[in-house]
Amino acid sequence: MIQTKPKKEPEAKSYLSVKGVRVFFPLLESFTQKSGRISKEVKPLFPNYIFGNFDAVQDYTLVKYGKGVNKIVSFGNEPAPISEGVIEEIRGRVDDTGIVKMKFDLRPNDPVRVKSGPFRDFLGIFEKWLPEKERVRILLNLIGYQPQIELHFSLIEKVA
Repeated sequence: MIQTKPKKEPEAKSYLSVKGVRVFFPLLESFTQKSGRISKEVKPLFPNYIFGNFDAVQDYTLVKYGKGVNKIVSFGNEPAPISEGVIEEIRGRVDDTGIVKMKFDLRPNDPVRVKSGPFRDFLGIFEKWLPEKERVRILLNLIGYQPQIELHFSLIEKVA
């Protein structure tokens, strides 16, 4: 694993790729709510880090002093190895656009909590995914009444 300088992951990835180092830089969609609107942005899955597959002896100097690189994550004097299984698990979740898709294991009747917005901290029951992109329908638990509301999936979380 390679630690990059702040916000220099794309620069380090580009430089090392050109030099022949196999680099993996997973991205993640992040959703924020401001003034009632949900905005989406793409961020690094691991900010300030990229995965690099390189020869620890032959390519060490090339990687360590590469553009955008801060340091090679190491234990003692040896680069810290990352299991290929971990990398493949992340790669298996990457879509065609290079973005890691998170798995949401919501099923009908699962208890959920609203994370933000006017219904923040309200509990409810997941009803279904809606045909509209990235929206869900839940039943809010109110005193003697369960209204259906539709929200962006990023506004809810499953509770135990």
